[in-house]
Amino acid sequence: MSKKRVLGAAFIALAGFAAACGSSSGGPGGSTSHAGFSNGGGGPQSGAGKGSAAAMDAGASGLTGDAGEGAATGGGDSNGGGSNGGDASGGATTNGGASANGGASDGGGSGGAAASCKAYNELCVGGSDCCSGVCDGKTNTCASVLSSCAATNEACASATDCCGLRCENNKCAAAACVTDNGVCTADSQCCGGKCSNGTCAPLNTSCSTSGNSCSDGSSCCSKSCVQGKCSLSISYCIQAGDVCARDQDCCTGGCTIESGKTLGTCNTPPSGATFCSGVDGAVCNGCGDCCSRLCAPFGPSGVKICQPASGCHVTGDLCRKNSDCCGGTLDSALPGYGNVTCQIEAGKTIGICRTPINGPGSGGACNPQGNVCHFQNYTCSISSARADCCGGLGAKGGVCELDTLGVPRCNGLGDTCRQGGESCASAADCCDDKPCVPDAQGALRCMTGTSCSKAGGSCTINGDCCVGTLCLFAPGSITGTCGSTGGGGSGGSTGTGGANAGGSTSSGGSTSSGGSTSAGGSTSAGGSTSAGGSGGASVCGEYGQQCNQGSDCCNSVPCDGGICRFPAG
Repeated sequence: MSKKRVLGAAFIALAGFAAACGSSSGGPGGSTSHAGFSNGGGGPQSGAGKGSAAAMDAGASGLTGDAGEGAATGGGDSNGGGSNGGDASGGATTNGGASANGGASDGGGSGGAAASCKAYNELCVGGSDCCSGVCDGKTNTCASVLSSCAATNEACASATDCCGLRCENNKCAAAACVTDNGVCTADSQCCGGKCSNGTCAPLNTSCSTSGNSCSDGSSCCSKSCVQGKCSLSISYCIQAGDVCARDQDCCTGGCTIESGKTLGTCNTPPSGATFCSGVDGAVCNGCGDCCSRLCAPFGPSGVKICQPASGCHVTGDLCRKNSDCCGGTLDSALPGYGNVTCQIEAGKTIGICRTPINGPGSGGACNPQGNVCHFQNYTCSISSARADCCGGLGAKGGVCELDTLGVPRCNGLGDTCRQGGESCASAADCCDDKPCVPDAQGALRCMTGTSCSKAGGSCTINGDCCVGTLCLFAPGSITGTCGSTGGGGSGGSTGTGGANAGGSTSSGGSTSSGGSTSAGGSTSAGGSTSAGGSGGASVCGEYGQQCNQGSDCCNSVPCDGGICRFPAG
């Protein structure tokens, strides 16, 4: 069925976290793959329960993966998306539905006729129903997952759903999209989605959008050139300026589309009172580029991206309301409460978590619990963030510590941990490393009972979800749902913070079982790929999810301390 957006051997094992200091343009030999994320979110990561072949940018590059090749993509903070995409300002169109931070793992399979699967936003029971490999258990619709792409003749809702970036009559075309200035007869043939006077018009004149020809990444909006084509999903979300069809697929949460067209470009990040612009999922060169102060490889591609933090969103990151931000609630149990607001421009729905101000508590404009902070000698030599963490007893008495994924965060609680059902800023606050996830009212609380959220349960990043699921949420929001990547629907109930948010059971089956169909397939002269054959389901842990050994993790990410992650120091 669906193909993985992975090229060649781009997702080989990286030699520890030292790889985070490598080139931002990609994996080994300068090549990059296009797949899921190491997150979280929003997002994001692929790997569980969906059969596919490793054919990245298949139509675009004329390359297909061998049938039966088991390359799983991994991911993380969803910075993926929920059913409520961004606003439709500037002529942008907003489409509903959920998107994920990752994709589906590969299983074997023989070539043959294309298998049937459902397009984005169509009804589903399990991940195996969907061309993306992920079914949102909350809406029971197929999610948008950038790490997977639909093969020739498979269903599509937009060009970005297809390996060749060409969707015609709701089916992925055999031929790849036509590059800018090439000959065309219809908009749907063009990589930019616009045919003007028989020629494909550029969608972006400042950089080449994905699917267009390139010699190196410097000309591409995604900063990545693979097999002579600009790559789409080198992160779990689409980069600013690159081609898009839905708000929630963009790292910045907004896709501006010209009236009457189906494709547009991802917006630039929102502006506001902050000292960073590298939102989660954005390509980066170093930790100082990122609001999370962690620039590290995206598991599937090896390209360095700004890694998302679990729980509340740090200063400079996207938000939809105050409570999305660290320090944005009025919960006096968390140091620095009320010090941060979500700054949103008039007419917009997504903004940024602004720098701390004087809140109702003591300590002045100190850095609140969970916010990014000043740290030395970790993956990067030093974090450029502020050092003044709020302390539990008053002014600036907190400590900056690395969380489980290596993000430097303020901890003013000392050695005290938060019990299940108690409020939290991130998973670092919770006893026994339990996830910090939204309850039914959207308030972050330490999970009760199990150590991960099952399908249909609450999440903020992929690491909150059990293996076999991905976190689906709208960019900027901390309220996500673990979507099933396997067949048979979602699993049992999950209690979050005593409120059992998102804990209802979806229709039958386990989260990882079921779901055959691998992509194998032949290659035609036009660079098309056909998916077919059935194969066994494969499940692996996304970035941040639990593991027992290295082979448990997607994309050759190490199993470090029982978590799929690159060592943080």
